[in-house]
Amino acid sequence: MKPNIMISRGGKSLGSGAAQMIDSRLVLLQWFPDHAGVALERAWFPLSRPARLKGGAEPDIHVLMIEDDSAIAEMYRLQLEHDGFRVTVATTGEVAFSTLSGSEPDVVLLDLLLPDRSGFEVLAALNERFPNHPPVVILTNYGEPSMIDRGRSLGAVEYLVKSRVTPGEVSERIPMWVEQRRRRGQGDS
Repeated sequence: MKPNIMISRGGKSLGSGAAQMIDSRLVLLQWFPDHAGVALERAWFPLSRPARLKGGAEPDIHVLMIEDDSAIAEMYRLQLEHDGFRVTVATTGEVAFSTLSGSEPDVVLLDLLLPDRSGFEVLAALNERFPNHPPVVILTNYGEPSMIDRGRSLGAVEYLVKSRVTPGEVSERIPMWVEQRRRRGQGDS
């Protein structure tokens, strides 16, 4: 999924599609989920994803999103990368385990409906295989109280229903979840 690109001149939309030169410069508006539009001026260069990272530094927080729906994964990836996080998307539980073995993320966003196993099975296996795994936030379409209780009993730090939260709201909470883990880790030592 690519961001929606609109050509604009003096506040008047010229439509989407091919870029046009306007007053010797190219003016593009790029839509992001929590913004009305970010004005970017480019001279014949393709529009790229902006990042809010200062000084070109690498992102400090790595997010692993375990989500098999490509549209949802892309929506969250765009928002999180825009907000300065490094994002890895795993489409199955097995891919998630490989990612965790390779480089440990700081937080995991976990869907419950995956093609190879349930999110609950993934969380239980995480507890077994990686005892000091990063905080897990369940991000799903299911909000039944019994499922919320099961997720929390397996150690999820948060249980969010996709229809009740925006990618921007999830992005805002990520530093809090990471900080909670860091404080918990300091208390254990």
